[in-house]
Amino acid sequence: MKVAIYARYSSENQSEKSIDDQIRVCRKYIQDNVMSVEDRHIYVDEAMSGSIINRPGLQALERAAENKEFEAVAVDDLSRLSRSNHQMLTLVMKFNYLQVKLISVSDGIVADDDNAKLGIHIRGFINELYLDDLKKKTMRGLEGQKIRGFSTGENVYSYYTQPVGELRLNKKGKPKYDGMAHKIQPEETEVVKMIFKGFIDKKSIGKIVKELNNDKIPTKRGLPGGWNMSTVSRILKNEKYTGLWIWRKWKNVRDPMTGKIKKVVRVEKEQLTFFKENLAILDKDIWEKAQKRWQEINGAWPARKKSKTHSTKQKSYVHANPTHLLSGLLKCAQCNGAIVLISGKGSGYYGCYNARRKSCANTLLIPRKRIETAIISELKDKLLTVENLEYVYKNLEKLIAQNLNGTPEEIKKKKAQYEKILSETQNYLNYIKMGNFSKAVSEALKDAEIKSEGLKQEIDSVAFQKSNSFQAPPKEWINHRLERLNETLNKNTVSSSLALKELLGSIRLEPVADKESDIYSLINNNEREFKPYYVAHTKIQTLALLDDKHKGSNWYNWRRR
Repeated sequence: MKVAIYARYSSENQSEKSIDDQIRVCRKYIQDNVMSVEDRHIYVDEAMSGSIINRPGLQALERAAENKEFEAVAVDDLSRLSRSNHQMLTLVMKFNYLQVKLISVSDGIVADDDNAKLGIHIRGFINELYLDDLKKKTMRGLEGQKIRGFSTGENVYSYYTQPVGELRLNKKGKPKYDGMAHKIQPEETEVVKMIFKGFIDKKSIGKIVKELNNDKIPTKRGLPGGWNMSTVSRILKNEKYTGLWIWRKWKNVRDPMTGKIKKVVRVEKEQLTFFKENLAILDKDIWEKAQKRWQEINGAWPARKKSKTHSTKQKSYVHANPTHLLSGLLKCAQCNGAIVLISGKGSGYYGCYNARRKSCANTLLIPRKRIETAIISELKDKLLTVENLEYVYKNLEKLIAQNLNGTPEEIKKKKAQYEKILSETQNYLNYIKMGNFSKAVSEALKDAEIKSEGLKQEIDSVAFQKSNSFQAPPKEWINHRLERLNETLNKNTVSSSLALKELLGSIRLEPVADKESDIYSLINNNEREFKPYYVAHTKIQTLALLDDKHKGSNWYNWRRR
């Protein structure tokens, strides 16, 4: 009978001679039972955990068994195949299906024996319990080191570890310190601060990565130009930079069918949280601004069609971070596709993206500056007029005044409560002056003083609101602001674009190619040449404070000449 041998030891802390010992035991069994083994059919996995199913040696053994290259497999004990009972039983069943006999020498088990099934299940159960017990002991030791302030293997950018404590020799005679402690790496800390500053200043992660690589800044592994978006994203989401170190936040769970491992968040009571002020390199304000920026761009990635696995609808990055006033607003009326910057010449030309991909016939282009000027001019002429804004401001003043009508009554009521509290306070003081002092009286006096102070602040606040209520600005002020509208909009393109999107909604550009139109220009010999143009359709979301006679038009048109 041709036999294969499989041997494994689990970690680098164990001796490599373990493999030789396992093979020697299996060879002796094969020789004693008049079997044979070829050296090419000895499969080993060194420093590989028994909980891992994808081991090179084990996979090679399975392929050879499928090819009928031997009739039996010998192992020192069943734990060499796997420490997971499920995986071990799966392998036993697979070898049985392939008509390959499984022999566990130290366990005294031969899989095709009628009495072997119970022994296999018991050994598998014991091996799995051993693994669970080993995990608990390992976690207990790591937890102790963490509580004592030592590192448990975290490799975080901008920190390094150095040995601390007394140097001793372990049982194997190797030098060992009490533990390893994290320290701040000054050069890398400056890089982290630069990444956070760029992100807060509205730089995209891709641009930050490009700047880091262009400046040849080395990564944690010392690779200049090796930065990528996932690395920068992890840095921007790492709370350790604020001094908050959460240990045992994640755990690995294995799919029992495929053996794949995924990370899941542990319940809060299983986590250990430490605040290390000496390791904080970012203040709370910077961290909160970065998280607010994450919320702004949440889901703002390249748009995609329906997803079966994600309920959150993704949107284009440009929707949350527009680079120009009309970025993400323009749609082609012909194909309903996006109209984007097609050409970079000058300030750029807007055109149909689908036409660029040869799937739309609308090839009409229009300069970016021209379309922005036309939109803003139409808004100023038909909606953002001095009359309309004056009407809005006066309505706003009227609404606020109505809400403040009850203010005198509210002040009167609070003043009555205040006078009552002052009277109670005086009674308590008179009681104490008579020599009657107790803990209960002291606490009651303290509560009365707190209530009187709170009421006084409320009265002052309401009175201030009454005397400083909103007043509509004069026409001259409104006109001055409107004259500088373009300058104001261009100061903060992102905010201005988002405001225009909320006001105008989507702008549909309809290309007009009607030769009956009167839009012509003169060429040589007084002949007329037709010039196509766009008609823009938009639904203006006007304020409720404007009545029908004050609302603007819902369409504009302008031409490309």
